[in-house]
Amino acid sequence: MRDEKHIPTDWSEDHSVAQLLAHLQKLRRSVPVNYQLKAELKKQLLQRIKELDKERQQSLVGSRPNRFRLVWSLAGGVVLLVLAVWYGFWPHGVLSVRQPSLLAMEAVIDQERVDLNADGTRIAYVTGGSTIRTYALHEPDKKVDLSLPVDHGDFTSLSWSNRADQLAVVEQQGETSRLWIVDVPDDKQSGSSRLIKEEEGAAFRSPNWSPADDSIVYTRTSDGVEEIWVSSIVSMRDWKVAEGSQPEWSPDGRLLAFTKQGSVFVMEMRSGRTTLVGRGGWPSWNSESSLTFTTPEGTLAEAEVNEQPPVLKEVPIRSWKGGRLVRAHWAADREHLLLLQAGDETENTLVVSLASR
Repeated sequence: MRDEKHIPTDWSEDHSVAQLLAHLQKLRRSVPVNYQLKAELKKQLLQRIKELDKERQQSLVGSRPNRFRLVWSLAGGVVLLVLAVWYGFWPHGVLSVRQPSLLAMEAVIDQERVDLNADGTRIAYVTGGSTIRTYALHEPDKKVDLSLPVDHGDFTSLSWSNRADQLAVVEQQGETSRLWIVDVPDDKQSGSSRLIKEEEGAAFRSPNWSPADDSIVYTRTSDGVEEIWVSSIVSMRDWKVAEGSQPEWSPDGRLLAFTKQGSVFVMEMRSGRTTLVGRGGWPSWNSESSLTFTTPEGTLAEAEVNEQPPVLKEVPIRSWKGGRLVRAHWAADREHLLLLQAGDETENTLVVSLASR
């Protein structure tokens, strides 16, 4: 008797499928993802899955279904599922726009007037110059307006705390700049505010909370010189740490990213050692050792700062309609990303969207 007759048919079919899956896994590790191919493959996958499902249904209708054809239809479905996961049809960790066009704002003055809370569920923004509006993204019709005890100032910047129960707000009134902390009202507390710092002849911008929410770092501009300062909300002391703007603490507080003369830098807080990351602006941390920033071309770049020099790569955003990216800011959970994009028809408008991974 020939040897192949001793090999069960089911085993041969399963073994072939297993070999194919192993080959696909090997390719996945060795071949980089082609994002243009992903879009084309998605359509093919959907069509082929429909065809396989139709074939499977037809094979079950007859009194004597074709077992061989049914087995290979199911095996083909498994292979297509692996391909789908491989190419990002059901992605894990892939950045994708989930809620497009949440807001439309003025590009010149509103880049810092909107922020996302710690878990990416709530948004806060300045409306009318002197009113802060906040709402849960799943309940856009239930908006809450917050007011500060000021009469003539405009709110120019705001930032959610890491605990998501407070906002740091910058108010500019003539030549005087003020830094406020605002308690966001909820079921446990009512809204309140307190003044942290006030200075005449200076302008504050881009506040950002320390990981422990006990200090706020911000840009201070005086006589055209941009400096980065820190104010403790515990001791009420403040001090200068560097020259530059758009500061943001890393999640562990070890590093500070900022922008200076059109480039992104990272500074070690203890040693003061500074490293150039690349051309661009609005750095924002997506992990303890990695940050993203917007490039001069309006794209999103990612830098691994533990490497020397930092390793850069472009970050693709699924479901992104294109356009120039002005600012991208991660929520404290490092899973949700607030996107500010220049409007298609005019550069004077910012479109605010939410992406996540």
